[in-house]
Amino acid sequence: MSRGSRSGGTSGSTARWRRPAFAVAILLGALLVAEAGVRAAGGRLFPEGRLPADVPAPSEPAMVDDPVTGWTPRVGRTEGFGIPGGTTVNALGMRGAEVAHPKPAGERRILVLGDSSVFGVLVADADTFPNRAERALRAIDPGIRVLDGGVPGWSSYQSRRALETRWAGVAPDLVVIASLWSDAMGAPEPDEVRFSPRAPALLEASRTFLFARAWVRHAKWGSDPETVRVDLGGRPPPDPSRPRPADLAPPPTSRVPLAVYGASLDALADTAAGLGASVAFLVLPCVRDPSGARIGDARDRYRSTMREVAARRGAPLADTPPAFVGGRSEALLFDDVHPTPAGHALVADTLVKALEPWARAGVSAR
Repeated sequence: MSRGSRSGGTSGSTARWRRPAFAVAILLGALLVAEAGVRAAGGRLFPEGRLPADVPAPSEPAMVDDPVTGWTPRVGRTEGFGIPGGTTVNALGMRGAEVAHPKPAGERRILVLGDSSVFGVLVADADTFPNRAERALRAIDPGIRVLDGGVPGWSSYQSRRALETRWAGVAPDLVVIASLWSDAMGAPEPDEVRFSPRAPALLEASRTFLFARAWVRHAKWGSDPETVRVDLGGRPPPDPSRPRPADLAPPPTSRVPLAVYGASLDALADTAAGLGASVAFLVLPCVRDPSGARIGDARDRYRSTMREVAARRGAPLADTPPAFVGGRSEALLFDDVHPTPAGHALVADTLVKALEPWARAGVSAR
């Protein structure tokens, strides 16, 4: 009887292990079949525009991949970005000379954040609005230094990642947030999704995982498109009253969707405040501004949101579009959003007026 009991117990135990093992084997077999099927189908099963691929850097040889922000300018002397005479990118990835660490006594630093309109593509070093503003503000306080933290193609999300990590050490006294055009650009999914921490390498190697993730993201972001078109080709923006061609259908979302753009600006401002910096905002100009016309697409709402955030936070606002009214578009902007040297001069004048109270208060406090 005792041998029979032991034998029965062993058989029962074996049976209990066999069932889950059999289920795991079936699951693994199904996953292998699914993996083979997805690989055999190539990209045909993926949602349109969501093929499994890494986020590419902008097509600019002076740009390199970056694990924190996706891309960043190449450090050193560069002839890229169409800048007359070339320019210098310091070790922090900012346009301009190296930044001393620790900050010298008596120096007050203004860090301007944004994209190519802040970086100053197509414009010589001396003509960018950060450089022009620095020269003007030094007439009030010779200790002021303006750092150009604009990077072509960067959104507010990327600027915040940079400020939280490699730029925290510059110890800015004031951060000017000018993140606008790249935030509004169309994208398959928001930057917060694109630049979120990657899945484990084993999952990233699985086409089945990439397929499932692509459809989940498509279901989340593909049903609420925002019509955003940013034309950087030197042509005037399209007439919003005319129907869009079929091949220019709206993207699924924006890089920083309008619904979260205000929160993204707040998060960037809170990051700056956490470093002990004051905050100001700058609304960038567009080719429609000289005529006094609205842009005619979602970017009007992005601009309005930035103004609302600045007002709610009681922060200085450099609202540049009114300064462009009455000017000649071709003299002030190279294309839809990139100012000429004359345009940068208007932006600098507007910024200096907005920051003058802050500059003078710092002198008085000494």
